[in-house]
Amino acid sequence: MSTMPDETETEDPVLEAQAVTFFETVQQATREGQKTCSAVFRSVRLDLALPPLGEGDRGMVYPLRGHSLPLAEGHGLLCAKVAKQQAICRRRLLEETMTTEFFLSESIAVPRIHYMDTDGFFCIKDRIEGESITSLYMRFNDLTVKTQQVLLEGLEAFLMRLLDSFRKRPDCKVSISPNNIYVLSEGGRFKDPPQFVLIDPGTTLKKNYSDFDFKKYWNEVLPDRIRKYQRTGYLQWLVPQEVTQSERDEASEFEIFRGLKPCEVFLLLKAGETLEFEPEDVILKEGAVGENFYLILDGTVEMRKGSYIKPGTRPLRLGRGAVLGEMAFLLHVPRSMTVVASTRCKLIEIDRDRFNELMDASLTAPFKLIRNIAVILAERLHSLTVTHQKLIAAEEAAGGPTIEGGNG
Repeated sequence: MSTMPDETETEDPVLEAQAVTFFETVQQATREGQKTCSAVFRSVRLDLALPPLGEGDRGMVYPLRGHSLPLAEGHGLLCAKVAKQQAICRRRLLEETMTTEFFLSESIAVPRIHYMDTDGFFCIKDRIEGESITSLYMRFNDLTVKTQQVLLEGLEAFLMRLLDSFRKRPDCKVSISPNNIYVLSEGGRFKDPPQFVLIDPGTTLKKNYSDFDFKKYWNEVLPDRIRKYQRTGYLQWLVPQEVTQSERDEASEFEIFRGLKPCEVFLLLKAGETLEFEPEDVILKEGAVGENFYLILDGTVEMRKGSYIKPGTRPLRLGRGAVLGEMAFLLHVPRSMTVVASTRCKLIEIDRDRFNELMDASLTAPFKLIRNIAVILAERLHSLTVTHQKLIAAEEAAGGPTIEGGNG
């Protein structure tokens, strides 16, 4: 079995604390229902509008109402992109200076950066007014035939120019997710001719577009991706692969397959695909309704509540053989935590629809798997109960408050 390298970086506690202070300020303003928030970040005052425009794996984007920087005049609407607290997030944001300059030199529209913090904490860039390809696709049939044709021709040409630029500069390869490309509009109307913009020039070097075909992209890839967007609540562009024989052999040893025959494991993993993630890629999004669950083949992941981690806390990490998202998979409830890759990792994703097909066929394998998931959840609950009892016992021994015997 090949081992993936650990790309975690040593955090600087001072830099991390500054990021946490910023996000705590914004989060508090959000909890209080404020529509704006002023925060000082790296000695710069940022006047932000709430809620944020969006959240990515490595940063948050906010409409910018004002700031204390001496920027040149002549720009339009602005936004602030703030890196999350991890070092890799700051490094990726700094890379956007390079990718932005390259795409602009290739006459590919991207938001222009007006200010970049020297340590990659945040940048100020153009705010784009337009509509994502995801949104456009979902209402495409409502457009006139002429508008449809013009938009399709324009999008294909834009994507071809992007792919050509990737061949020139592989180190500037980015996502062509339908949420990463916008078509500009003015007063509710598209520009004539349509103008497309690459919203996020953050690098995604693992992507492979060598066999890209526009018809397949529009007719097959986009609808499938948008269905997953709607189910998972997280906007990500992944390239799934079939589970290989060696990966099936590895996974067959996992606890979740305890008591299953090799042929049953094979059948279940035929309903799965492998996905690879880079450090700080979001795998599961807190609050999103769960559809699929995951098995970790390689690497480690980190469980988080919220968009930042308070310094001094020790987040829970899981490694090879662990199961993710099984409770949401069974109960179809929102994810209780966000899960991010803490190293490069490879996961097997078990698709809910394909799994249900096995159940509808009255096969024993999926029911055995559900039994094992129930055992895993029961063991976790038992462990939490024992821990809670020990805490109560320790508190009673120390003379602290107890359930009975109080004064009130």
